[in-house]
Order: sequence, then structure tokens, then C-alpha cells
Amino acid sequence: MNLRGSSLEVVQFNLALSALLFLSPNRAVLVYRRRVLNAGIKPTAAPIMELLERKKMKPRAKIALLVVLTMGGIMPLSIYFTVPAAHGLVRFSSYSELERFLLTRSSCSYGYWNGYNKQLQFYGGPASFGPAVPGALSANAATTTVSTAPSHSETNNQVAGVDELDTVKTDGRYIYTVSNNTVAIVDAYPATSAQLLSRISLVNQTIDGIFVEGDRLSVVSETLRNFYPGSVYCGALTMGASQMPLPRCFCYSSLQIQNTSISVYDLTSRSSPTLMTTVTTHGAFVGARLIEDLVYLVATTPAQYNQTLPVTVVNGHAKETLATQIYHSDISDSAFSYTTALALNATQDNPSPNVQTYLLGTSSTIYVSLTNIFLTQPVWDGQGETAIHRISIDNSNISYEATGTVQGHILNQFSMDEFQGYFRVATTGYAGWTGQTTSVYVLSNSLKIVGRLEGLGQGENFHSARFIGEMGYLVTFKKTDPLFVIELRDPTRPKVMRQLNTTGYSDYLQALDESHLIGIGKDTVDEGSFAWYQGIKVSLFDVSDPTKPSEVARYVIGDRGSDSLGLRDSKSILLDAQKNLLVLPVTVSLSPNPSVPNAYGSPVWQGAYVFQITTNKLTFRGGITHIPDGLPPSPMTSPLTITRELYIGGVLYTISSAMIGMNSLSDLQVVGSLSLL
Repeated sequence: MNLRGSSLEVVQFNLALSALLFLSPNRAVLVYRRRVLNAGIKPTAAPIMELLERKKMKPRAKIALLVVLTMGGIMPLSIYFTVPAAHGLVRFSSYSELERFLLTRSSCSYGYWNGYNKQLQFYGGPASFGPAVPGALSANAATTTVSTAPSHSETNNQVAGVDELDTVKTDGRYIYTVSNNTVAIVDAYPATSAQLLSRISLVNQTIDGIFVEGDRLSVVSETLRNFYPGSVYCGALTMGASQMPLPRCFCYSSLQIQNTSISVYDLTSRSSPTLMTTVTTHGAFVGARLIEDLVYLVATTPAQYNQTLPVTVVNGHAKETLATQIYHSDISDSAFSYTTALALNATQDNPSPNVQTYLLGTSSTIYVSLTNIFLTQPVWDGQGETAIHRISIDNSNISYEATGTVQGHILNQFSMDEFQGYFRVATTGYAGWTGQTTSVYVLSNSLKIVGRLEGLGQGENFHSARFIGEMGYLVTFKKTDPLFVIELRDPTRPKVMRQLNTTGYSDYLQALDESHLIGIGKDTVDEGSFAWYQGIKVSLFDVSDPTKPSEVARYVIGDRGSDSLGLRDSKSILLDAQKNLLVLPVTVSLSPNPSVPNAYGSPVWQGAYVFQITTNKLTFRGGITHIPDGLPPSPMTSPLTITRELYIGGVLYTISSAMIGMNSLSDLQVVGSLSLL
């Protein structure tokens, strides 16, 4: 590639670059470097980057070198005229560049040492895994088709068509549930003849959840690869031939390094499932989704200097990621991790999963639509920003597309949403003396901010968010629950239509229909400058008129100390608007002094609360428990703690790790039960 450009272009470029180098030499070199990498001129650029990044090289020398290279046609002018997006991702040009990045960009580059003061190598080779063991419990192979299965509930997913990993799944005939770190397969319908067919065990692995698609079961699990207790030594004394001194620090902590696996089973015979494929990648589990036949997995593992790069193992065949395949941004952080995105076709017998790896800081919360994975990365530089990376997914193809930044940090996956080519995100941060504040940003497909709404709920905690079509809903709280109703019809001009103040707050919001919201949180008692939280509050909001939202119904469960898994785990909630059905697991605590708002109650009951819900009414129908009558919830009864609910036909199934309860949907009368022990 040899683009000299016109004489005028050369002069203009030299003047602009000279000014930038004098004002900010390091920034100019960074821009130059990123443009070179994006242009793909890596072999030529590598030695030049080494020269330009040397601290001893004076700005005038840098100017002279760049001018000579440009006028001589070695470097094309085009690399300077496209301004990079802030924190955009590019690939490393070599392994040495990756090592240099880790040493110079992290304030504490980890090297872990054992008690004998010898540095430990993390990645000597792929970890070995024991085979998954399908345990046949029935002599008759269960091969009944599920194509004629009755109506049944599905996982409470955020995005239609994007199935989320969960510990319980059903296809309308069978229930697949994670129980005692195994996957139990139950012939569940009809309920009167329910039986446990088989159990899948994974040796030395912890099961995170499962997917079921047709006759394929995908089990996502983690295993501890290495464990390093004690002191942590951070940094290196010198770096390479340059002997550049680097900062050191000492920490005292323990580190667990994990692998994440996808094990795919054929379910043609559900009494004897067959292991077809095992894919393992370095890293702890971050998130997973199933879209049609494709399983998408995100995992992250600490990145250290002088280590083997992440490895993917498919049915025993290992493939190490090359340094030149790894993306990174210009964000400095206290430590870095390799975040791996993997796409696997679960229906193929000999799959070739696609993998992309990104060297980022902390990568945790993800949002997945039908076409994109959005990775979020807090930027710990004092500015309180979050970087968002868009990764496109098209069947098994994974491709990095864009990076953007927003002010503040993200609460959870429901703080994000993609709609009609725009990405909407709610964040929380601090705005000087006013304290915590909440904001909403709308980003284009290239993750440029096109609309913003800042300064909401000043001085209040951000508790929940939900985006539904052209509307957005936020809950903040200090003494009362402001429900912000936000119109996003014009992406460039989001606006608050109304703020509804009610007692208590909602930690989770979900649409009943386009005009009604369900909120699950806590009731509160106002004490002037603060409020005491009380029992679980279930609210029904009418938002049919965005300018006049109202809380049309509420139900409070128990006293202070009561809790629900639904406050933290949306998949524990069963909601079906067509059946007017709402079910959620609860632990009820009752206080001996209910008139004293700060008095904690004692747990007296655990199970599932069943409600009938309409657009204007919320009616408690009854509770279902697995714990024998008269016993309060305790560590002894924890295996009987209900964590999931689903229905098949006219039967409501409640699931704990020890059993499956079956009750009639019409009157909640017991139909049967099945032990999972």
C-alpha cells in the first residue's frame, strides 16, 4: 500500500501532526498507532511503533520520523484522516505488543507466586475434564416426541427469541432441572405419571445452567482450573531489552482461575442421553444465550504478562488464540481480562465454533439481541464512564463492530435495550455535591450518542429500569419510589413524560402488556430524612397515558426481613398475561412488633405465591410450599426452597433442588409430587 497524496495534503498533514505532537505527543502517537492498526499495515508499523512509543524519543524526532515516512510513501495519508472512536478496539500486531500493553497499561500487572516464591504458570495446557455421565434410571427409553405437547410456559427472557441460560427448562412434556449439581430429566406430563428418567453428572464441574432446543440439551458448566491463595506480586522490575523500570505493588488475596464448558447431549432417548460435543474455553462464565440452534457464550479470565493465551478445546482438540487475533482498546486499567465470545451450533455433530477474544478491563454485564452482543466495561479512570462494545452475531459468525462510551455505570441487563437500530442504556453515577444521579443515553448503530437525558433522581439510588418499545421506565429511591416514564419515540430527544411517586420501590420491572407494568420490590416506612424498608411489595402500574401513570394495585408480603428471589433473578418469576397468572418465590418473615418499622421479623414460611393479575387488579390466590407444615425455613430445609415455577397444560409445577411439586392451576389443589433426591 503506497498512498502519497497530493503535495497540499502532505503539507496540511505535516502541519496538523506537528501541532498535535507539540501539544500532546503521546496522544498523537496513540492516534497514529490506532490508525495504522486499523489500516492493517501491521508488519511495517510494528518497528515504527517501537520507536514512536519510546519515552526517550523527543517530540521533534517523532515529527521528523513521521514526516519522512509519510512523504516517502511508507505510511498512507489515509490513516490520519479517519478519527477513531473513543476506546475503539483494534487487534494487536504481535505477541510482544500484547505483553507491552499489559505491562504499560495496567497499574498492577498480576504475577501470582506460591509459598516458595516461584512464579506460577497459569496456562501450561488445556485442562482435562472428566466425561459427562448419563445415568439411566428407567429401562424404557423415553423417545416420545414433544411436537404435540400441551401449552406450557417458557423461561422469563428479556428479549423475545433470545433464550437465557437457566436452571430449569421445559418443552411441554419433559422438565429438565439442575438438581444437586446434576441435570435431572423428568417425564412430567401428564402429572399423574411423572417420573425421573435420567440424571446427567459432570465430573468436577459446577453447572451454571442449561438450554434445550428440540432433541439437544446444552449444559454450561465451570471448573476450577487453578487456585492460588496468599500474596499477589504485581508488576515487573524491567521490561525486555529496554530495561524500562515499572511500578510494583503487593496485594494479599486469593485467585481462582476457571474454565467454562458447553456439553451438548442428544436427547433422542431421554432415559439415556448421549454426549455429542464438549467445548471448553478459558475463563469464568459471564453469560450465555440461545438463538435458534446457536449457543453464544461469553467468558472472562485474568490476563497476565508472560502467559499462554486463551485456549479453546473442542472434543479434546485444543486451539490457542493468537495474539494478532485479540482485540484491545486504549483504556488503561488496574488489571485486564481476556473476554471470549463463542458461537456454537448445538445441532452439529462435529461443530467448529467461532471465537473472538478481547483484552478488556472488567467485563461483566452483557445484553444480547437477535443480532448483537453488547459487552460493557467500566472505565476506572476517575471519569466514571462505561465503555460499550457491540459484537455482531449472524448465525455462527461473530464480528466486532463498534465501541462507544456513556457517563456512569450500568446496573444490570435490564438497563440496556436495542430497538430499531438504536441502543438505549440507563446508567448511574455521581454528580458532585448532588450525589448519585441517573441518566438515559440513546446510541446509534455505531455507538455514537445521539440523545441523552441526564440528572434524573438526583441524590437517589437507582433500583431498576425497563425499556419497552418507544418507552422507558426507571425507578430511583431515597424515601419514595419515583417511577420515571420516559418517551423515546424521537431517539435524539428522549424526554420525561411524568414522575410517579409512591411509597416503597421496585427492584424489578416487567411489562404485563403495552400499557401496564409489574414492579417487584420492597415496601417502606418514611422516617423523615430516610425510610425503613419493610416486606415485599408487588405493584401494578397503569402507564396507558404516559402523562398520568398510576399505581392501580399493590400487595405487600410479610414484614421487614421478607425476601424474594425475584428481586435479583428475573427467571424465578412466572408471568403469563393470557392466563392472568403471576407466580414468584418468597420467604415470609413476620415481626413480633409490626408497629416498630426497624424491627426485623423471623422467617416463618417459604414457597411460591400465586396471584391472579388483570389490568386493574392483583389478587392473592394462595401459596405453595415444599416444606412440611409447621417447619419454618432454615438451613435444614434449604433443599426444599422453591426457586422456579412453570406450567404445562393445567398443572403448575414448582421446583426446588429436592423435589417437583404439582398443583392444579384452577384451584391450586395438590396433584402430585416427585422427589429429585
